Amino acid sequence: MKVKKIAALAIGAAMVGATMGFASAQPTVPNIPKDFFVNADGTPNVKIVVGSTAAAMDVASAADIAVALGSMLYTTEQAEIQNGYVKIKAEYPPETLWKDTIYAYNYTTIEAHGAVADWVYKYEDLPADYWWNGADSGAAYDMTYNEWKSWYNFTVEIEDQDKIGDEKLIDWNIHIQNIELKSKDPSEWDKDYPPKDADIVITPGNVTVFVDYVLYNYTVEKTETILDGYPEWGVDPETGTSTSWYIGDADDESDADGTITDTEVYSEGVKAGDTFTVFGQSFYVLSVGENKFTAGLDKGEAWYQVGQPQAIEGTDWIVTVLDISIIDQRALVVVKNAVTGQESDQKILEEGQDVDIFGDGKVVLTLLDTFVGIDGHLIASIAARVDVQSWETGNTLTYDGIEWEMTINTVNNDTITNITLTNKDELKGNPVDIFGTYNLFYKFEMKTLNEVKLEEAGYSDWDINGNGGDPEDKDFIVAYAYICLKEKEGKVVEKELKVGDDVLDTDYKVEGIYGDVTMLKPLTAPITVMDYEVSMEDPGANLILIGGPVANSLTKWLVEQNISKVDWYNSPGDIEYIQDALGGYDVVIVAGATRDETKVAAEALMEYLAGL
Repeated sequence: MKVKKIAALAIGAAMVGATMGFASAQPTVPNIPKDFFVNADGTPNVKIVVGSTAAAMDVASAADIAVALGSMLYTTEQAEIQNGYVKIKAEYPPETLWKDTIYAYNYTTIEAHGAVADWVYKYEDLPADYWWNGADSGAAYDMTYNEWKSWYNFTVEIEDQDKIGDEKLIDWNIHIQNIELKSKDPSEWDKDYPPKDADIVITPGNVTVFVDYVLYNYTVEKTETILDGYPEWGVDPETGTSTSWYIGDADDESDADGTITDTEVYSEGVKAGDTFTVFGQSFYVLSVGENKFTAGLDKGEAWYQVGQPQAIEGTDWIVTVLDISIIDQRALVVVKNAVTGQESDQKILEEGQDVDIFGDGKVVLTLLDTFVGIDGHLIASIAARVDVQSWETGNTLTYDGIEWEMTINTVNNDTITNITLTNKDELKGNPVDIFGTYNLFYKFEMKTLNEVKLEEAGYSDWDINGNGGDPEDKDFIVAYAYICLKEKEGKVVEKELKVGDDVLDTDYKVEGIYGDVTMLKPLTAPITVMDYEVSMEDPGANLILIGGPVANSLTKWLVEQNISKVDWYNSPGDIEYIQDALGGYDVVIVAGATRDETKVAAEALMEYLAGL
């Protein structure tokens, strides 16, 4: 009974994920199939047999093997997973924000020029006056390159790029003009027809980004069908008015899908005490004047414990709080630069007051709160701004390696309404990098078509050259040039869905979540038994015999019948696999000449089971 209890406890430990390390073993384990040990349904297909005269170490070896065997007692089933979720992903290709055909030589434009009979056959003969002039008809392609260059411009809006406070609602209205093309092979291009391969060149002052911080809350009403009618019964459909709202700048007024019935000011702009971003760079505004403001880079709020130096995030400045007065809401601090070594005098921070630590705007701290932490330490909540300076029209801001000149507009000397940024550096390339996120491309393409081949293909009435004569065996050409502003990378949207959730923008819902589930198989009866409990005529399962002929009567019988071929009396520890040994069942003998050598063999079998 003691043996059975030990084995049962060992199996229980295995079921809750117990693990154990195995000693390195010398015996070679024969190739024992997995189904010797475990049935397909995860239930045990084996009994571990200990001799009635076995030493305690043999009992321990049996328990160890039972633990290793227990980790194999499971089955995998297809089942519904409770409280599970699935992760779905949608990948969207890069979006094209703007695309223009800037040169077009084809039947439509040739006809508009009144020159259908004058098709050309090679690139060098393309006419010089088929550049776009901005009109909508085919006749619009009648400019020269220089005329097009001096006229061509476009404006695109990129939504939700900058923020006021925590709300990312500010759009970029980008205007690009005076685009030049610079052929990568100047010898092939005389600035008449489009170059085959060219860089785009935009000189300083020709890219502007208008950033409007005045926002409105638009109320939109729309007439919609509430109930479908039944015309065959004389029942008319019923309509009603729905109301919706959206926030946008002045340029967004035309985006309403319906009629705007009310417009309220949502944000008058940026005032002192506000945090806002320009090209993603965050500023905390200390004051606003006429077309200027004073601000620092906002580094947010952090908790500082007395006596614990702590860096302002993203900077080399280290703040040390020396003392805190909870009653007076004050904190005594020193600030040091970890790189330059510059260190301030002791400064007193009072709640809600901005303190310029060095008097030059390098570090401005504001005490927000003081309190006692759960561990009894005094803690100060401090907001930090660094590199405080005055910004006015004409100052420059660097974004993605490009310098931009700022034009700042304010009202009442207290509110920033908008900022316009203009490139100070030349932008050049194909593509041209725009804000690190977009590419401005130039592309040329040319196609050929042969009248004779058209006739052979069955297009006998197709007269390309318009002369009504025999088809010409020449390759006529059409040609196009494009300007395109496109995202560098597409968007990836990931979402976790549980049962009942909608599947993105479809009519489907998640009805169930299914998968392969590993089911542990609890033991319903002990698998470790004594040798005298086993019927040799019908053991009922495969057997693992622990101990040699001295310790285990079943091993002794197999030796006497010459079924077991190992010299167990002199064995350094062996594992023998015998098929169809007792009553049609297989047997594995784990034994050695001594109890220690039996233990070595048991450890080898445990390693083998771990591998299975």
